[in-house]
Amino acid sequence: MKARKTPRDTPGTNMLEQLYTIPQVATIIALYWTVSISMVFVNKHLLSGFYGDMDLTVFVTWYQNVVTIVFVQLIGLFKQTRHERFKASRIDFQILFHKSFLKLSLTSVIMIIMNNLMLKHIGVAFYQVARSITLIFTLALSATMLNQPVTWRVSMSGLSIVLGYIIGINEENSIGTLSIWGIIYGLMASFSSAVCGIYIKRVGSIPNNDSLKQAYHTAINSCLLLSPLVYSTGQARQVIESDLVTSLTFWLMLTTSGTLSLALVWISILQIRSTSPVTHNISITGRSVIQTIIAVLYYNEQKTAWWWFGNLFVVFGVLWYAWMKSCNIVSSKGKEILI
Repeated sequence: MKARKTPRDTPGTNMLEQLYTIPQVATIIALYWTVSISMVFVNKHLLSGFYGDMDLTVFVTWYQNVVTIVFVQLIGLFKQTRHERFKASRIDFQILFHKSFLKLSLTSVIMIIMNNLMLKHIGVAFYQVARSITLIFTLALSATMLNQPVTWRVSMSGLSIVLGYIIGINEENSIGTLSIWGIIYGLMASFSSAVCGIYIKRVGSIPNNDSLKQAYHTAINSCLLLSPLVYSTGQARQVIESDLVTSLTFWLMLTTSGTLSLALVWISILQIRSTSPVTHNISITGRSVIQTIIAVLYYNEQKTAWWWFGNLFVVFGVLWYAWMKSCNIVSSKGKEILI
């Protein structure tokens, strides 16, 4: 298996311009699954009340972005000691305060906060179904904002996802684990995620297509946007005035969460470049299935047959959509696919 080379890659991503063997691709996918699943479980641990009844949603989100900034700067310093260039760590104020980039940063902040709030109110096992509606919002926004037509086949894949979503909610309710706030936050996280995806398409060329640089500047903007919220909600003060300020475990988990967040950016880039965006989406679906199974086993949860059928409908809809997108890419012979 060979990596796809993109002619418009920038020097900041040249390290990814190489050929990948099948074992290397398998390793990258395994790393993506490991980091992604670990991040969900770590965030659930931080937000599920293990450290008390305090709401730390905004503080955790802010701290994750701080860790991203610090790590990128540390990488830059390390590169300097080796006399190597590392442009990603340089702050570009034209990018930072670009109108479109500010919109991207704002939607990214909303998405992460809503996602963390959702994770606080639902189980990890239900995470896949709760966030599955993102694709539906993506299709709707692509049709309205990007004028991308939606075929009946794509609509049918979306219908399968919606059906699985409804079945999943009904079964969560029947076994007494449904959280209305979890569903609401999940819908808001899914919508903001879809909007964020649209803005990424629009501002992709602003940081010269350098994904790490984009993530770094997004983290800086996110910190600036979240700082007033961290102060006004009193979450930072609560942490400082509580026993958590001296809890090594708490800060270790927080830092681990931020590190995993940055690692996920790198590994996602590697996975897309070593395979294709379609394979990346299929890998995400596979990871979600494994994550669901691990969560059910880890938390010793009992799920009904219909609950599992709901998950299968969601997985089928996503895989069907990915297959149709793959066919579109092949038939387009290199033309840009917007969805």
